[in-house]
Amino acid sequence: MDIAQLRTFLAAAESGSFAAAGEMVHASASSVTERIAALEHRIGARLFERSRKGCELTDAGKRFLPRARSIASIWDMSKAEARVPARFTAQARIGGQYALWPDFLLPWIAALQEQQPQLALSLTAGASARLNRDLAGEVLDLAIVYSPTIGPGIMSRPVLNDRLVLVRAATCADWCEGWVDIDWGEQMRAPIAEAVGDMEQSGVRLDLGSISLRWLVERNGAGYLPERLARPALASGSILPVPGKPSFDYPAHALWRSRSDFDAEPVVQSLVDFVAATGALLAPA
Repeated sequence: MDIAQLRTFLAAAESGSFAAAGEMVHASASSVTERIAALEHRIGARLFERSRKGCELTDAGKRFLPRARSIASIWDMSKAEARVPARFTAQARIGGQYALWPDFLLPWIAALQEQQPQLALSLTAGASARLNRDLAGEVLDLAIVYSPTIGPGIMSRPVLNDRLVLVRAATCADWCEGWVDIDWGEQMRAPIAEAVGDMEQSGVRLDLGSISLRWLVERNGAGYLPERLARPALASGSILPVPGKPSFDYPAHALWRSRSDFDAEPVVQSLVDFVAATGALLAPA
C-alpha cells in the first residue's frame, strides 16, 4: 500500500475536495488525481464521485475509510515504535478522553513510569468515539473513556466514578441565564435534560472536556462538570454549586482487546490501584 496515496485519499474524504486535499498533503491537483486513480485501480473499486461541488465518497469509499484511517495510524505508530531505544522492552499505546487527563491520567502515567520503567509509552487524547474506534482498529492498546463501546473481543473494567455536578461561575447570579449545554455523551443527555428542565438554549454547545470549566468561569456560565475537575475551582470560589439539582454518576472505563500482544492486565491494575490510593479521586462502585 502506497502511504502517500492513502493519505491523499483521507485528505479528500475529510475535505470533500481534491483541490483542498492537495493543499493538505502538499501535492498538485494533477498529483492528487493520479494518486486517487492509482489507489482505485489497486483496490479495484471507485472511491469517489466527483462534481463541480467537490467529491463524495462512494459506498466502496465509505467502507474503505475506517480501514484507511487504521492503516495510516498504524504506519505512524510503527515508525515511532521502530525508533524506541533498546532499553525499553515493551510498548503501550494509551488513549484517554480529554477530561480524564488533568489530575487523573497525567499523574497516573507518572506513577506507571516509575512502576514499569521498561515500558515505552505513546499517549493521545481524543473524543470517546475516536478512541473506541482506534482501540478496535488496533491503533491503541488501551483506552480510558466515559462511553465505552463493548464490541467482540473488547474487555472493559470500570476504573473511576466521576460524578457530574451542576455548577455556575461565581459571577453568574442566575444559573438559568448562564446555562450552557456541555456534551458528556449520549447516555447523559436525557438525565441532564430532565434535571434542568426546559432551558432556553444559549446558542453554544461545548464538547471541550476539561476546557469547559474555563469557559464557564470566563463567560459567566453554568453547566454540568465532573466533580473531580470542578473541585479546585469550587475550593477557590471561582465557581459555585447550584443547590437542589441532582448529581449523576459518570464512570470511566478502561478498555483493551482480549487478543493482543500487549499485556494490558498489569497496566489496568496499576490504574485501579492509583485510583484506590488517591483520595482526591472516586473509586468505582
